[in-house]
Amino acid sequence: MTSYRRLYCLFILLFFTGSIRLCAQTKNVLDNPLSIHIPANSLIEVLNLLESKANCSFAYDPDQLRNVQTGPFHFSKTPLRSILEKVLFGTRLDFKLIGYDIVIAPAAKPKIWTIRGHIRDHASGEELIGATIYLPELGVGINTNQYGFYAISVPEGNYQIQISHTGYQTKEENTRLEGNVEMEIELRQKTNRLEEVEIRQSAIAPNPILLNEQNFGVKQLNNTTYYAGETDVVKRLQMQNGIKSMSEGSSGLFVRGGNTDQNLVMLDEAIVYNPSHLYGLVSVFNPDVVNNVQIYRDYMPANFGGRLSSVVVNRMAEGNNKEYHLSGGLSLMSARLAAEGPIVKEKGSFIVAFRRSLLDVFHNRFKLFSPYSVYYDINAKANYKLDKNNSVFYSVYAGQDNLVSENSYTNNWGNLTSTLRWNHIFNSRIFQNVSLIYSDYRNLLDLNADTLSQKTQWNTGVRDFTLKADYTYYHSPVNQIKFGVSGIYHLFNPGEIRKSPNDEFNIPRDKSLEAAIYYAQQITLNKSFELSYGLRMGLFKNSQERNNVFDPQGNRLNLNEVKVFINPEPRINLSYLPGAKDRIFFTYNRNYQYLQLIQNSTLAFSSLEPWIPASKKIKPQHSDYFSLGYRYSPTNYVLSLSAYYKYLDHQLDLIDHAQIIKNPEVRSQLRAGKSNAYGLELELTKTEGKFTGTIAYSYSRVFRKIADINSGNRFIANYDIPHELKITARYDLTRQWSFQGFFTYSTGRPLTLPVGYYQHDGLNVPIFEDRNTSRFPDFSRLDLSAQYQFRTRVFGKRKVLSTISVGTYNLYNRKNPLYYHLNSSSFETKKSSIEYGLGFYPWIAYSFKI
Repeated sequence: MTSYRRLYCLFILLFFTGSIRLCAQTKNVLDNPLSIHIPANSLIEVLNLLESKANCSFAYDPDQLRNVQTGPFHFSKTPLRSILEKVLFGTRLDFKLIGYDIVIAPAAKPKIWTIRGHIRDHASGEELIGATIYLPELGVGINTNQYGFYAISVPEGNYQIQISHTGYQTKEENTRLEGNVEMEIELRQKTNRLEEVEIRQSAIAPNPILLNEQNFGVKQLNNTTYYAGETDVVKRLQMQNGIKSMSEGSSGLFVRGGNTDQNLVMLDEAIVYNPSHLYGLVSVFNPDVVNNVQIYRDYMPANFGGRLSSVVVNRMAEGNNKEYHLSGGLSLMSARLAAEGPIVKEKGSFIVAFRRSLLDVFHNRFKLFSPYSVYYDINAKANYKLDKNNSVFYSVYAGQDNLVSENSYTNNWGNLTSTLRWNHIFNSRIFQNVSLIYSDYRNLLDLNADTLSQKTQWNTGVRDFTLKADYTYYHSPVNQIKFGVSGIYHLFNPGEIRKSPNDEFNIPRDKSLEAAIYYAQQITLNKSFELSYGLRMGLFKNSQERNNVFDPQGNRLNLNEVKVFINPEPRINLSYLPGAKDRIFFTYNRNYQYLQLIQNSTLAFSSLEPWIPASKKIKPQHSDYFSLGYRYSPTNYVLSLSAYYKYLDHQLDLIDHAQIIKNPEVRSQLRAGKSNAYGLELELTKTEGKFTGTIAYSYSRVFRKIADINSGNRFIANYDIPHELKITARYDLTRQWSFQGFFTYSTGRPLTLPVGYYQHDGLNVPIFEDRNTSRFPDFSRLDLSAQYQFRTRVFGKRKVLSTISVGTYNLYNRKNPLYYHLNSSSFETKKSSIEYGLGFYPWIAYSFKI
């Protein structure tokens, strides 16, 4: 028994000794301090080095660690636990002591942190829209939103961040991400000026989250030839493929088979119902206060609605928040002056700009109005950063045209807009914008102006009050969610005689509420597929006056006719990326439009613009849009090919010989029908180098079929232009000298000609052919210009940056038709004639910035 007791005691002693040794090793291996220098190497080699130095054992799957690299480290008397935490930081690997081995395995759930902030111009502090933030280690990127804000959520780790924007120097930042980080980044402008339009994806990021718009910054707007040296947003858009203008000098935008009133044009989120001066010769957007212009003409995100064809977003500049500047310019068309500067340095700023035409000074003569016609506009904006999470903005625009015709008729119109915005950052991932917006469009046209005693005026207009809230949730670099709500209260005045007690000839007014709620998501499914989709649920309630209703005693009754529409609007865009430089994409949009511009003229120049809403008798327009495209973007070039088909329903048109002015029953003379549009677009762009440019060709058709018009037969729309070729070019000879050119050729637009006349009460009454059977001659034009920039010192360190531009509009003096004129007098033999537009026109312009 004694021997068994001795063996038992020895076994117990060995067991406890082993347990103590195991506990000691468990404690000492991870807590044992080490002094070691670790060079940059693969993680497997680093673990082998630690095994030999710490006298420990690591267990891991080599396939999981084979491609993991670490940086150099130096530790002095540092516990092994802390060494492993630093070595494995950012690798998404974790360690755990199991028995005698330290097991290295993927972390169960890596910590996710967010980098957020704004990207700004270094010189002015202006937010940069569409700038790219890219992380090469993860191969993901994101773009700043319409307010220059970004947020990107990634696992903890060490990252190199590349920040880029068109026309700016790329900047690199290194960060160790072990918590949420706020990074306010400023970019410096490139010294050389390159003409580049950023479409869909950045050149730095091979596959960032999908973009669906074209962005035009100040440089892209300035670096192109324009009529009379006027830098013009709308004219720049008309140079793009798939966007047509009806005739020379027009500001109308006809986008992929849509009519000009089917474009949503906004200035700081306020709707602009007439974006033109001088019947379209100049747009209302002063170039001195333009920050960025975005146009959506393919996929239309769900946060935009109310139009069928496109969205044009013009963002006003906010002013330099670092120093004061004065800028302006002078041309044969206008003079302009702008001032900007900080309210509180780097916290708030302002900008004020004024522009006035100089037609009455230089006596420029145009066929559509006398040289005594003038226009002006005023822009003002202020912003202030309350704290790091809250900023407020206020902007206002006022513009007016006073046009005089050769026979002393006047036409005055103008826009007034005002926007108050509040940006709020809830946390590292949720961004909010709340806007209170006012918009007022007025148009006043003289009637019977031959004598002052007979003079009356016809007044039309639209007034809007808007409240909207938009939210962006940055779930991850490959997953963004947007949602929001908006409401617009419309007041419509389709037409009435101004200051007249007799209202029997007035068109009844309308009051409408247009509301919507939306949800949209942009998501990268994998390396080959990207998806954007959204749903907009719209509500439109209209209340229309009924002032032509009488009771049995003959007394007029003031009644309101109410109609409510509720319609869903789904949208989707799917992209397939076979390689880093290729993209194939498909788009579908369903849109509803509740407002309609009614006109009985095919002229591109028309001052009569009554807007009417959908009502009990007028259904809202809607469209189904399909497109398929391909984009290839090797270094310095972009090749794109796209095809589209658009079906439009409830398209309105006036019956033949219908009158608008003094016609209270004009709505009953509207007819609804269908429209079909399709097209093919091909474009090649060179984006880098001293020579840049674009060659673009489009083939498109637009057909309409409307009851009681053209005997109910299908006819081509008056904006059907099958063939169009556009070539833009720019050459930077030096930093001071640059040359620009623009050439366009297109099929002549349709028109309806008379096939005979008959006389009635001494007037020639035309007998017309089928609608839009004939065409004007083909259109073509070549514009050339040159720019010279130089700096001169004025006082102290202040310098004036001056730009002198010279050019020619319509170099070879092409006689492009403007409109077809019918003579109703029976005493003249010439019953019809074609009026031609602007011929050869040399110009010179000067601009400066102090």
